[in-house]
Amino acid sequence: MKQVVTKWISVLLAAVLAAAALTACGDGSGSDSSGSAGGSSPSGSQEASDAGGGKQKVEVTIMTWESTEMNNRIMDAMKKFEQDHPDITVKLLPTPINNYGVKVNGMLTAKQAPDLFMTGNDMMLDNGAKGLLYDWSAKASSDSAFMDGFYSGVVDSWHIGDKLFGLPGLLNTYGIFYNKKLFQDAGLAEPKIGWTYDEFFSDMQKLSSSKGGVQQFGYYATPDPFIASLYAASAGGAPFADSITNPTKVEISPQFVEGVEKYKAAIAAGYMNPPNYDLSNVMSSFKESKVPMTFQGQWVADDLIRTAPQDLQWGFVPMPVVQSQAEIYDAVGWCSPATIQNPDAVWEVLKYLVSDMYKEVLPQTPVAPAAYKDAADAYFQTLTKDGHPELGEGINHILQSPKILPIRFLTTWAGKANPFIDATWRNVLSGKADPSELNKMADKINQVIQQAQ
Repeated sequence: MKQVVTKWISVLLAAVLAAAALTACGDGSGSDSSGSAGGSSPSGSQEASDAGGGKQKVEVTIMTWESTEMNNRIMDAMKKFEQDHPDITVKLLPTPINNYGVKVNGMLTAKQAPDLFMTGNDMMLDNGAKGLLYDWSAKASSDSAFMDGFYSGVVDSWHIGDKLFGLPGLLNTYGIFYNKKLFQDAGLAEPKIGWTYDEFFSDMQKLSSSKGGVQQFGYYATPDPFIASLYAASAGGAPFADSITNPTKVEISPQFVEGVEKYKAAIAAGYMNPPNYDLSNVMSSFKESKVPMTFQGQWVADDLIRTAPQDLQWGFVPMPVVQSQAEIYDAVGWCSPATIQNPDAVWEVLKYLVSDMYKEVLPQTPVAPAAYKDAADAYFQTLTKDGHPELGEGINHILQSPKILPIRFLTTWAGKANPFIDATWRNVLSGKADPSELNKMADKINQVIQQAQ
């Protein structure tokens, strides 16, 4: 699971500034243009009748971007499904670890894709718009009891219009990991759910230091427009982008500028790292108690639990608020090609994959909460068992947020819009460009959106 999360997130976060993502994020796409079918049989194939002339078994094929170890765990969990569904067998196809997205796209085009495959929102939206994915909306409408089990709003980003092209499996949440001892040494109370941006920037200042000529920032992160949008939405202003899956415009509200000015001032004062700062080793420094606060996805907790020094005292808290809660999170999930032949059987497997399968797997690899609430409980229980109940409480709080904002552009025009962010954003944060340049950036992005409509 560690590999998928690393791949997933590298796309999701890198994509915030350089297009998706996600990360993740999520699709594992690359430059390889091959479309190998990986030895798969046609979607929804049926096995021969039983020797006694009994009912035919339906074979449902699945593909993931996971490691061999993780795939083995998934298939172990699927054995329970097969026991409860003796007329369905589940077959794992070889995983194309390199250039996963490109290879799956090739299989879709060649009509040789597996019945179910892992995907990110970006890849789903692209293939769904091309008519390559199966629409599950009718099945979902007739199975409302199951669909009600998801966290509110998390299925929305798997729609294009009124068509449902997949279901979310795991969610990435984002917040602040902090060093409890450094807070204590600075005479500060630990941050709690509902802390304010005023407290956040004040803590940042008091946790910064330049002793011995070595600069320690109070907060390590590079807030992009989507993260800065959290401040705007929490303060009652318009978010940077008005929709997760199909934004019709971006907007630079007064509250957005207010938040940017606060980040800009913190950077200028040395309380926060400059936007060109290399953050590639920030978690190694965090383990050495050199980083008071850092913005990260929840998946780093798995590594901290397993590899951090035993005397490292760390915690996690959701992003602060101005007036009301606003959060960003994203998902990876499962889609099917439009060509599946046995949708009834595939639907049953899909439901199991996003629910009971994760109940079995997440206690062994607690890297992300499931989008399905019952399955997410297994994740939270594991965190409590590992001695970090506050982590689970923080993540669960994020997933209950009434305001969910996009973490990046998910659309096919993202590659045309993101260069305008790259050309402006860091210059504004570092004081090299006036915040008024943000409006020019938004105008150019809105032109891209209008041309794509």
